[in-house]
Amino acid sequence: MALTREDDKPWKTDLARKSAQRREQVVHEVEEVIKKASSFEDALKQAAELLKKRFARFSAVSVYVADGEDLALHTTVDRPSGPDRLGAGGNPLADAAHGTGVISVSDVSASPAWVELGLTVGSVMVAPIRTEAGLWAALEVWSDFRDAFTSQDVKLAEKVTAAL
Repeated sequence: MALTREDDKPWKTDLARKSAQRREQVVHEVEEVIKKASSFEDALKQAAELLKKRFARFSAVSVYVADGEDLALHTTVDRPSGPDRLGAGGNPLADAAHGTGVISVSDVSASPAWVELGLTVGSVMVAPIRTEAGLWAALEVWSDFRDAFTSQDVKLAEKVTAAL
């Protein structure tokens, strides 16, 4: 019996291709929803709901928006309990929102700061959102599973936030 290398398994290549096509389809759907939204806030809400609906392994999708110098919870789909309002600094969500790119934390239970925000297990991905008008927000995607987010998920989040 000969050993087969992982790269020689055509079903893996096919699954990866289908997964990439599905992500692109979701990005297209989100872009269409954003174009049709009546306001920035409506676009945020609809984008969060669509992401949660299309990806079962996304346990929760939330959007926080700037409210003065704080972050206020705008939309959440299935997020565990946590604060509705956060300071603009000194917590990992706000720090990620002020960043320049998507961050992914593979195990939130290892960080007491995330536990204080209501995420006790799994992993989280946070994407900052900036508009030309100077508005800012943060897209938070949480999963019950550790190491749930791949580089393709990060690219998906980048495309979604760019569309917003």
